[in-house]
Amino acid sequence: MADGIKDKVVILGMGCTRFGERWEAGAEDLMVEAFVECLEDAGIDKKEINLAYVGTCYDEVNIGKAAVGHSEVLKLPHIALTRTENFCATAVEALRAASNAVAAGACDIALALGVEKLKDTGFAG
Repeated sequence: MADGIKDKVVILGMGCTRFGERWEAGAEDLMVEAFVECLEDAGIDKKEINLAYVGTCYDEVNIGKAAVGHSEVLKLPHIALTRTENFCATAVEALRAASNAVAAGACDIALALGVEKLKDTGFAG
């Protein structure tokens, strides 16, 4: 029987963007804002991140279908970065994948990040 991931994973830090309509900021800006705050909260350098999971659902109005754009925005070009998608649970999928990667011993530090920017696209959301 599986033991689960209890006592195998810890959240080192977190970041969140300022809430609001944010007409001046695109999805890329929001990603960077939350990412920088997360690194500062965790007290780590981005070079310590081994894997990344970024959740975004509507690729047509955000960063695109592949994880390449996310990797370029975050300037994490030399690690595996996976894009997750599951409608309202998209960011939770990124967190679940990152937690499981750490628990499985695939990496020491994994990033989970979620982003959507629908307000200025005309999409009702």
